[in-house]
Amino acid sequence: MLFFFYKKRAFIFFCYTFAFGYFLPLTNTERQILHFFSIHNNTMKKIHYCILLFVLTVFASCNKGEGLGGSSAIEGYVYEIVHTDDNFSFETDTIPAVGKKVYIVYGENEDGPVADKEVDTNKNGMYHFEYLREGKYNVYALSSYPDELAGRKEAVVKAVRVGSGTAHAEDIYIHTGKAYGLSMIKGSVFVQYYDKYVKIGEPVPAVETRVYIKKVGENAPFNDVRVGNEGDFIFQKIPPGKYEIYSVTEKINQKNQLFPTGLQTIDVKQAHVTYELSETFNIIINI
Repeated sequence: MLFFFYKKRAFIFFCYTFAFGYFLPLTNTERQILHFFSIHNNTMKKIHYCILLFVLTVFASCNKGEGLGGSSAIEGYVYEIVHTDDNFSFETDTIPAVGKKVYIVYGENEDGPVADKEVDTNKNGMYHFEYLREGKYNVYALSSYPDELAGRKEAVVKAVRVGSGTAHAEDIYIHTGKAYGLSMIKGSVFVQYYDKYVKIGEPVPAVETRVYIKKVGENAPFNDVRVGNEGDFIFQKIPPGKYEIYSVTEKINQKNQLFPTGLQTIDVKQAHVTYELSETFNIIINI
């Protein structure tokens, strides 16, 4: 900003110099120089005027930067990658992003995308910005994280160079859905049945047994799931962080008294990954 201020002051001074040079009388030294080169006074004034006109034209044309006021356009498409939940996988659907906001930034903004204008995509996911001057632009749309990640937004930005006519931007892919940015934790629980102090058969899947998850450093679990028919359990939509997982068990010959199993700790660092616990939970039930 300071550089632009001084550049503007210098330009104004330059214009005044030539303007006064046109109207002020020539000095004796200047007259001798003109006489030596056979240049007439009026010719010198015309030179002053032409130079001034040239500088004004160049300055005016250079200050027409990116923005509205031209005859060019930008168009492109936005696609939505939908991360659905409750499917116990990370499968996604890619569809045209209908009715989504697309933003444009005039020029190159070093502080990040700050929109100068916005439009909505049509039924095909297409957007169109018109009446633009030639130059550099950024267009972007927003990916949306679920509530587990505070519902934050993330800009997907594409740079576009606009000349005459219509410039076609690269396709924008945004992410949405309740499972976007999250992971899963998987484990298993098996039960050994006892009759007093005697084992009955071999361990089997602990079907319908509850498994709990809590954040490291917290006392209460924030979620629980039941064990399936194969002895497996899955926690879905887990944000990055460290967690402790446990189940409950009886002790030998202590029927109907439940105790927490040992904790298994896991560090979830990446999104869209299924983390598996290293050990099986083995519990006891007295019959």
